[in-house]
Amino acid sequence: MATPSTRAEFKTYCLRKLGFPVIEINVDDDQVDDRIDDALSYFQDYHFDGTEKMYMKHQLTVADINRRWIYAPDAVTFVTGVFPFNNSNASINMFDLRYQLRLHDLYDFTSVSYVSYEITMQHIRTLELLFSGTPQFRFNRKQNKVFIDIDWTRDVQVGDYVIIECYRSLNPSTVTLTGTVSYTAGSNVVTGYGTTYDQQFLENDFITFNSVDSFQVDKIDSPTSLRIRGPMVNTAANVSATISGNPDVWGDRFLKKYAYALIKMQWGNNLKKFAGVQLPGGVTLNGKEIYDEAVEEINKLEEEMQIINVLPNEILLG
Repeated sequence: MATPSTRAEFKTYCLRKLGFPVIEINVDDDQVDDRIDDALSYFQDYHFDGTEKMYMKHQLTVADINRRWIYAPDAVTFVTGVFPFNNSNASINMFDLRYQLRLHDLYDFTSVSYVSYEITMQHIRTLELLFSGTPQFRFNRKQNKVFIDIDWTRDVQVGDYVIIECYRSLNPSTVTLTGTVSYTAGSNVVTGYGTTYDQQFLENDFITFNSVDSFQVDKIDSPTSLRIRGPMVNTAANVSATISGNPDVWGDRFLKKYAYALIKMQWGNNLKKFAGVQLPGGVTLNGKEIYDEAVEEINKLEEEMQIINVLPNEILLG
C-alpha cells in the first residue's frame, strides 16, 4: 500500500522500499520502531503539517494560583501567546464606549464613515496595551508548565479562565488513556478512575468510550472529571477510553522519505560491523556504502525541511 494509514502499514512500506522481502533487511523490529519514532518526532518538531494551532482553555483552581503556573499536556509543543486578563474583550453593555460609538456613529454604514470609528478603536487598544498590557509568559515543553508573569493574588481568581494560544503535535495513532471511566445515559459528565484527563488531551478532542460511544470534549472540570458535548446514550462503568489519532500523518511524503532514510542508516550501521566479511558465493557486505548513502539522503531531507516545510517564524522565534 503506497499510502499507509496505520503504523503497521507504515513500517511495512519502509521495509518494502528498502527491498524487503526480496532482500533481507538486517534490522531488528525494535530498531525499526525506534527509527520511526525518531522520524515522527522530527516531523512534529519542524514540519508545518506536524502540528496544529489551537487555543487551550483552562479554568483556574486554588492549586494553580498557589503554585503560579498552569499545566500543559505533552501534546503542547509551543506556546505563542496568553490572552489578557481583563474584560475589555468581553461582551459589552450599553455603558461601554464601543457600544455608544456603534449606537450613535455607526447606526447606518451607508451614511457615515467608519474611519473615525477605526481610529478610535485603535486608540482604545493602545490604551489597553499601555495600562493592562499583554501577559508575559515562559514555557518549556520539557517541563509541561506555562509560567505566567502576573500578580496571581490580584489579577486572577479561582474560576477564571486562561486562554493560551499554542501549537500541539499531531499524533497519528489512537491513544488509550490510563485507568477507566464511568458515565450514565442522559448525562454529559464522565468520571475517571486512575485517569488524568488534563494531562493526556485537550478540550475539543474527540474521545471514544468502550469502543462504542464517541463524543467531543466540551470542558475538563478536574483531572478526573470532564463534560462532553451532548448527553450520553448508554450507561457504562469502568470502561476504557481512547483518543482518535490522525492517520493521514502516516501518508505524508516527507515522513515516509525521512523514516526510510533513518531505517536505511540503521541497516548500514549494523552491517558496518561486519565489513570485509565474504558470504557464500563471493558476495561481500558493504554496510559503509549503505550507511553513507543514507546519511546523504537524511542531510538533503533536513535541508529541504528548513527551506520548504519549516514551521512559521512566530513559533521558532517564540
